[in-house]
Amino acid sequence: MNKQKLCITTPEFPPQQWGGLARTVERVARHAGTMGLEVHVACFTIDPEGVVLLDENRTTEEVEGIRVHHLTVGKEKMTDSEREIWDCPHTLTLQMMYQSLEMLHQDEKFDCFHSFFLYPVGYITGLLAKRYKTPCIATMVGNDVKKYIFSPEKAAVCKSGLENADRVVGLSRDLIEMADALSPVRQKSEVIYNSVEIPEQQWIDRSDGESLRVGCAAIFKYAKGLPYLFKAVALMRSRARFVLELCGELRKSEKSVYEHMVAKTGIEDLVVLREPLPHDEISEWLRSLDVFVLPSVSEGCPNILMEALACGTPCIATRTGADEELIKDRVSGLIVPCGDSAALADALGELIGNNDLRRRLGSAGRLGMRRFSPEKERQDWESVYREFMVF
Repeated sequence: MNKQKLCITTPEFPPQQWGGLARTVERVARHAGTMGLEVHVACFTIDPEGVVLLDENRTTEEVEGIRVHHLTVGKEKMTDSEREIWDCPHTLTLQMMYQSLEMLHQDEKFDCFHSFFLYPVGYITGLLAKRYKTPCIATMVGNDVKKYIFSPEKAAVCKSGLENADRVVGLSRDLIEMADALSPVRQKSEVIYNSVEIPEQQWIDRSDGESLRVGCAAIFKYAKGLPYLFKAVALMRSRARFVLELCGELRKSEKSVYEHMVAKTGIEDLVVLREPLPHDEISEWLRSLDVFVLPSVSEGCPNILMEALACGTPCIATRTGADEELIKDRVSGLIVPCGDSAALADALGELIGNNDLRRRLGSAGRLGMRRFSPEKERQDWESVYREFMVF
């Protein structure tokens, strides 16, 4: 019996992209491979400059048993003076994404589709799956539901992606709740959390009481809430000595906000922005911190927070996404309201000034991550795949 073919569609996949979505997709693809499925990943890239043709836009490579298809489409250019009444932004880009996936499906004959991120990948995947009467799973990870449903031109396509999916998976409960407000999905939905490996080495409190290192890591964009962290650091600077170390990628669209808020809060001397680290070096960096903070205003199930907790690093997070499932407030970390700089400053002050609390919360956070094991995540995904595939 031939293996059944699973096609995972995504806008991000390592090593081309760095961040939580790419790592989640890679991990789920590897889980699927261990179940005896033939796993294909269709990863879309948008070229903002070049002219891209359908018979030239696919390259395929084998990556540790996973067939990764890189599909490149052109970005539609349009100015107001050229726009006709039947033209809409990105129509041709989305049409080309659909056609590229259709051509791949015609070559491979997939048995099931699994999309990550509703716009635009989940939308075009759902259309194709419905047309070809192929089972389709849609996974929501964060900004697809927390951001794009507030865009009038994208809300309808997000709704379509939800409606065309046979099963909807969210990485947190509030993603399901938000999606259900757009289109009824509760009866066909479930939550599957990300997983984390517990590293052998554990965080050790090395602070000398003089100057502490507070860290945050992410692809820095609006959802990550950096302005609130900057305000909190400004409120704290007279109460304790510390530096704020940011590890990650600053989106171009956020650069002006970043520079404005650093200048406005007067914390230029306290902030260090460093390049993203290779994934195999993240744990070491997390263990070197005194406190890890994730000040997000929108989240799914943040991999980086799980990794910090698994290291035993004392953590502060906000009340959004799966954070409250990952941290029990004042037991395994501190949880504060999102978008509240004063509350964030108070939490920072409490941890920075209390060595015993840091050690207690760090140990409990590491212990709590045992509930989110890779094997548990694998079992959850296997249960979903068995609804639609035979293996």
